[in-house]
Amino acid sequence: MMTITFAPGDSVFHPRYGFGTIVSLARRDPDHPWQDAASGEAQDYYDIQLLKGGTLLVPINRAASVGLRALTNSIEVVKLCLRSPARSLPENHRERAAALRVQGEDTEPTALAHSVRDLLAQGRSRSLSASEKTWLDKSCERLVTEAALVDHVSVLQARAAIQEAMNQVNAAQSDPEGTK
Repeated sequence: MMTITFAPGDSVFHPRYGFGTIVSLARRDPDHPWQDAASGEAQDYYDIQLLKGGTLLVPINRAASVGLRALTNSIEVVKLCLRSPARSLPENHRERAAALRVQGEDTEPTALAHSVRDLLAQGRSRSLSASEKTWLDKSCERLVTEAALVDHVSVLQARAAIQEAMNQVNAAQSDPEGTK
């Protein structure tokens, strides 16, 4: 028997389609056009209302394998991740881009915040490329959206809090002795 991880009303993140809310659990019979008729059994789905519009059906038995996860990154969690010691990224730009992409797609909830932290640290020692800046902007927006949803605050409030934390980390790293 399958344990249902999510319930209607839960906010979730799908790595390909983004943020959403589980609206209901749906069952599709074997003769339904969306159902895999070869299985011969009805299948249960999470019916997800996506934040950017539209709906998504995710088979309950495949939710973990597609990376569907609960939202957990509050503003405080993101701040803690940003303040943690940075890991170095590969020097080679292609390897670095691949490492960031892998971290950004990781289903571990804090992986994205840690990769943002790592790229910010890299940016203190050299200029970021245009593609790195774009990746950083998109990743920060994803963190802001999740934090706003988790903390039930506006996106503007979450963005301001996370930007302040990023500024504090950059200031502390540029003046580790606190002499300024």
